[in-house]
Amino acid sequence: MTPAAASGQAPTDGSDHPSAGWASTWADRTPTTGTATPSWLDQPQPQRQDTVFTAGAGPVPADFRPANDVEESLLNAAGDGSTDTFLSTLLLARVLLPVSPDSKPGAQPGSDGFVWRTETIDDEPYVVVFTSPERMAEHVDKIHDTVMVKFVKLINSWPQEDWSFAVNPGTPVGAKLPGAQIVALASWAADVGLDASDDEPVAAAAPRQEAPAPAPEPKAVDPALPTMMQKTIAPSQVDYYLERGYDRVSGFVHRVSEVAHLRTPAQLFTALGLGYANSPFAADADEVYVLRWPAYRPSLYRIPYGGPNESAMRAMEGWVIERAPFRGNGFAPGEGTDVIAEFKVDSARLPHGAQLWLVRRDGSEQVVATLDADAPSWNRDGAK
Repeated sequence: MTPAAASGQAPTDGSDHPSAGWASTWADRTPTTGTATPSWLDQPQPQRQDTVFTAGAGPVPADFRPANDVEESLLNAAGDGSTDTFLSTLLLARVLLPVSPDSKPGAQPGSDGFVWRTETIDDEPYVVVFTSPERMAEHVDKIHDTVMVKFVKLINSWPQEDWSFAVNPGTPVGAKLPGAQIVALASWAADVGLDASDDEPVAAAAPRQEAPAPAPEPKAVDPALPTMMQKTIAPSQVDYYLERGYDRVSGFVHRVSEVAHLRTPAQLFTALGLGYANSPFAADADEVYVLRWPAYRPSLYRIPYGGPNESAMRAMEGWVIERAPFRGNGFAPGEGTDVIAEFKVDSARLPHGAQLWLVRRDGSEQVVATLDADAPSWNRDGAK
């Protein structure tokens, strides 16, 4: 596929490759997503070799419900047999890690006083983690002392290559990996700049008790609901939408669920890597605009694997060339600790009801206009 050339306008496509070490034999290297959501991307039909889905093999029980968005994504990845999507989801997640009774309270992997806990599965030692208290309660007869830790940090501190890894074993959102592949994954994550630090506060260790409290019934997941997307646009582009009825979007876009905490122009600038050469954005801007819309045609949104030059693009087995700070690893090239999946779309038509929002320096935001796709025109909401 011909790579996209860098341009002076808003970028158009690029992203990340967690399963490169063991999925490079796939005939089709077009990924489905960096961190999947239900019905997120149309699944291609690569000719796969091995996958990681040995812990939760078998049909999904009718009463199984994902406990959170991470498990929802893992369930879809497992159903599609997509190792790439499954591992990308884990790379953006935090997991519950049971620890040894000898571990220092609150100690994290890699820190003084931390003692790893293993269990024997198929006559081999495994480090086992969980993506929710519900999955943990299904696996153990009592709640262990646990720490909540970034998956990236966990693999960066991996203790022994001859120990294997399991997440949610015996469940539809479970998988196993040998230690050598965990080490390779940690090396890859470091190469593409995924941050293993943990500056944010983590949940306190769960108290030890004989029986877990009953978990609330999880909400049913509606896979028909589209994923909400967001694109930051410069003030200079606003009149093009409002005055000319422009109804398309192109370039790098992100899931609303992963950028909703970015409440100011400065936070968007830093987390999304908007400081590229000749950028229309500024970290000290008083306001910035964002488009938000439901992605009804998810096949239009692709992970922009690539790099800032042709050699980097080939190394990533990608298809996009973009200017720095583009990394081509599937994640926004931000300067902070945020890990945000990035997608690329080429001039897709916005659906009816898409909204233009104004985000201010003080953290406030409001709707500026809503798209009437029949006209097409933008109906102003009196917020400008």
